[in-house]
Amino acid sequence: MRIALMTDSFVEGQGGVSTAVAALARSLRKRNHEVVVYTAADPSHEQSDLNVVGLRSLHYERFPGGRVPIAPISVVQELANFKPDMIHNHSMSTMGVQALAAARLLGIPILGTCHVFLAGFLQYAPLNLDRIPLAEELAWRYTTTFFNRFPIITVPSETMKRMLVAHGLHVQVEVVSNGVDTDIYSPKPDGFENDAHSLTLLHVGRLGYEKRVDIVLQAFASLKGNHPQIRLLIVGDGPEAEKLKKLAASLGIAEQVQFVGMVSHDHLPDVYRQADLFITASTIETQGLVVLEAMACGLPVVGVDALALPDLIQSGVNGYLAPPEDDWALADATDQLLRSIEQRYTMGRASRRLALRHNLSLVSETYDDLYQQVCSRFRAN
Repeated sequence: MRIALMTDSFVEGQGGVSTAVAALARSLRKRNHEVVVYTAADPSHEQSDLNVVGLRSLHYERFPGGRVPIAPISVVQELANFKPDMIHNHSMSTMGVQALAAARLLGIPILGTCHVFLAGFLQYAPLNLDRIPLAEELAWRYTTTFFNRFPIITVPSETMKRMLVAHGLHVQVEVVSNGVDTDIYSPKPDGFENDAHSLTLLHVGRLGYEKRVDIVLQAFASLKGNHPQIRLLIVGDGPEAEKLKKLAASLGIAEQVQFVGMVSHDHLPDVYRQADLFITASTIETQGLVVLEAMACGLPVVGVDALALPDLIQSGVNGYLAPPEDDWALADATDQLLRSIEQRYTMGRASRRLALRHNLSLVSETYDDLYQQVCSRFRAN
């Protein structure tokens, strides 16, 4: 089958959507599908092992790395040349609109995936809409109106499915994990640490306001007194980077916090294996791909009880959940893991078992079935 994957911006290692699309493309290719990714042009595509068609786009500076493909004629021409059997759209922005139009014009079956909790990114709108009355409801209204144009959509978590249906989605919606390559993301071979070495907390993700890394830093600061041997690795970059470094200095933890910056996707599994536990205070995760990667590497996870994180973090099983925006509660949950090597080991093994349910081979197999279902329905109409 020829499959066209459509996404706004595609730079591997820069954002969960790009990571998920790249992983799906490779997994589908292993199943002997011919896959092409259509996205905003970027120099990194020249080094990619994937077949990527870069399209003319505008830079959207308010969002880090944001690009808006605006090439409707080119999209149609490129798709007409490829002649895909299926379009799989991963955008609800300009690329998504162009994908829908092209599918209708060329008579190609289309399936959509909703990756993003749009209301969590309102500060990146042309006018900051965060905390504006009704803005969140309007974000949900736009999301459901857009995806109601597809015959079938997928979402990465049960929580996202419930919320979309509650806000007016009425088309068929299936839960399909973003998936993780559990062969590449795997535990370190020598098992867990002993009490003799310093314990490492790890945070991976964009350094944007929506990830609430400030809460992580505040929680870490309150842990330092009882656990002087701990350190915090922060992997990623973004508009809040300098602000967060200044916060770490003001909290007196600059020497224990290392801002690593961007790490290539090839080296990321090794970074996870250096850590003893993973921590996040993000409240906007529709699944939490970095959490899933950490779990696959055998790490216990401390997170917040928000959106879809409880779908991955089973409190008391493979980690702990704290209330959102509560650094003291986050610190208390983390403290429980720091005090017990046995608990870290047991919960880390549980994380690995849970992550195996999200193996990419299962994800691509599910999409194989959905593609056939969409094509059959298309032919019947």
